[in-house]
Amino acid sequence: MSALLRRGAALAIPAALVLAILTALLGLLVTGAASGDRLVPASPLVTWGIPIVRALHHLGLLLAVGAGGTAVLLMPGPSRSRVLDLAPPPGGTAADGTAAGGTTAGGVGRGAVLRLGAAGAALWAAASLVLVPLGALEATGAGTDRDLWQLALSMDLGRIQLAVAIAAALAALLMGLARSTVAGCWGLAFAGIGAALLGLAGHAGASLDHTNAVNAMAVHIVAVSVWAGGLLVIGLLQGSLSAADRVSVVRRFSPWALAAVLALAFSGVLSASLRLDSPAQLLTEGYGRLVLLKAVLLSVLAVLGALQRRHLGDAVRFRHLAATEGALLAVVIGTSIALGRTAPPVPQEIPADGALRVLSLVGFEPPARPFSILTLLTGFEPDWTALALAGLLGGLYLAGVLRLRRRGDAWSLARTVPFLLGCLAFAWVMSGGPGAYGRFRFDAHMVQHMAMMMIVPPLWVLGGPVTLLSRAVAPRTDGSRGVREWVLAALHSGYARVLSTPPLAGAIFAGSLVLFYFTPLFELAMRTHVGHVVMTVHFLASGYLFAWVLIGVDPATRPVNPMLKLMTLLVTLSFHAFFGVAVVSATWLIAQGWYTDLGMYSVPQLTEIQKRGGSIMWGISEVPTLAYAIILAMTWVRSDARRARQWDRKADRDGGAELEAYNAYLQSLRGEAPAPPSDAGPGAGASAQDGAGAGPEADARRS
Repeated sequence: MSALLRRGAALAIPAALVLAILTALLGLLVTGAASGDRLVPASPLVTWGIPIVRALHHLGLLLAVGAGGTAVLLMPGPSRSRVLDLAPPPGGTAADGTAAGGTTAGGVGRGAVLRLGAAGAALWAAASLVLVPLGALEATGAGTDRDLWQLALSMDLGRIQLAVAIAAALAALLMGLARSTVAGCWGLAFAGIGAALLGLAGHAGASLDHTNAVNAMAVHIVAVSVWAGGLLVIGLLQGSLSAADRVSVVRRFSPWALAAVLALAFSGVLSASLRLDSPAQLLTEGYGRLVLLKAVLLSVLAVLGALQRRHLGDAVRFRHLAATEGALLAVVIGTSIALGRTAPPVPQEIPADGALRVLSLVGFEPPARPFSILTLLTGFEPDWTALALAGLLGGLYLAGVLRLRRRGDAWSLARTVPFLLGCLAFAWVMSGGPGAYGRFRFDAHMVQHMAMMMIVPPLWVLGGPVTLLSRAVAPRTDGSRGVREWVLAALHSGYARVLSTPPLAGAIFAGSLVLFYFTPLFELAMRTHVGHVVMTVHFLASGYLFAWVLIGVDPATRPVNPMLKLMTLLVTLSFHAFFGVAVVSATWLIAQGWYTDLGMYSVPQLTEIQKRGGSIMWGISEVPTLAYAIILAMTWVRSDARRARQWDRKADRDGGAELEAYNAYLQSLRGEAPAPPSDAGPGAGASAQDGAGAGPEADARRS
């Protein structure tokens, strides 16, 4: 790694770390967060130790995500599971163009970059572990004799920090041992999971608007990790990359940087609106001034990134811009640490008893209007992250369609409309009536469940997003993988071949019902934000897999007999309906502890609500079953017609050679001498064309 961080880059990391710590401590002093004016006297280890550990924590996070993303998505060169760092002959190069030490002829290699990411992830994991007991010490105050680890793991914050440490350790292990880009990609995935989990920590974990606060913080941390981590690693590598590789890496990073900047703007505005009463507090409150400083610094970084892209060919100018960006990034990290240690003007703690009990459990108050079909259709409780995601998916799809149209390629409106309707349905499911009432009533949740599994995924599948991606995005020609290549590789992987088997896809679709509703998982999903997100993702993913296998227009991993598809459809959705009957007939309440803690309905009322939810599952499943069957039948007919046309064209090209070979085979079975082959003239295929597409009966008559 010393060869990787040359030309002074090795000194950049400790310098940035010192600058980040100084900024954090200065921010704590300016805002008064470092004072001892609190009910529980704080230990100096907490007051001054946590900022230092968090600086190490953030630096490791940025290195892990930045280096992992650079190696997996940005760097040109060998890919597709090739060995990264096989030791070549002394003084020579390996078969894949890798020179000694894992470097290519153009500069640094993927293996070295992944090892940098592994070092960052290891630092991140160690700092996360240290923060677990420090969080408990902060809660107990100075001079405690309690077991800090036991106390920390009894609190949500301690468990979250431990989960982050585990995710970071797995990322370090996979990146450190990676011998292929696939292993590096798995390491990057665990780093992303750890970054997203950090959204549950800090002020977001107990916010007045819990759902939006946690989602905004998760988006913010992931976006900062992608953007700042990418800038940091590219700046560290700029002396080790060749000019051509540097140009390629920066250009590939630009779309990611733009997306991260937009995500930061969205999450920053949303988070500030939840923690500040008015824009004036950006100037009058210490917390607001830190928010404003961070926003200004990020804006300056965006401008510097644009300038850096303009001066790709000027190595000196590029190096100076990278150094400036690194210094600003260190100040941003320090500002973020100070923000995390400063109380916002709007109190974020919610009492778990009294009139605010429901708010503390759910994160928002129940709708004032009674539950009905009208309120289910017109209710609105915004999940701003879900709304932004729906808009992003629709916007990217339309951008792909426009790119095809400008290129002169056609894209059917019959695909565009269903996909956009799926995005609208997703927005309604998450922020409309089902989202507003789904945490308070089982019947409303069942409407949400049905829509997430049987309305949104089929509409998305009918849009053919993978086909659009493969046609609209130019393929890479240097052996590396971008988003297009990774999606297609995942689609044709062994995992996809196994999961796309119709019986298994149907089992996952139907087994999700038993997995969630007849086990404690459903109540866990209601009580915790992570559980609710996992449940939502699982329902959408299992529904998408089921729809793709049965009616998907995107290329499948293997041809599937239409009869097997039809049998899978009937068996799976019949089980879905019978499960609804089981819910109606159940003599116990599903997630009784959750609904009892809410205290909104009596047990007899909850029983009736549960029966209504089971009836919804039982009755509404018939409509998607019919729609699936119609689409499957239409696909079957079109497939047969398309295959018949293919046979006709083949017969026209070869003069019916296959038909003649089949007739000769039948004659050989009867012991007859084969007929002489027909002449290959313009009219030679006439007799073959007469029977082409007529089926086995015509072939038998001809023989």
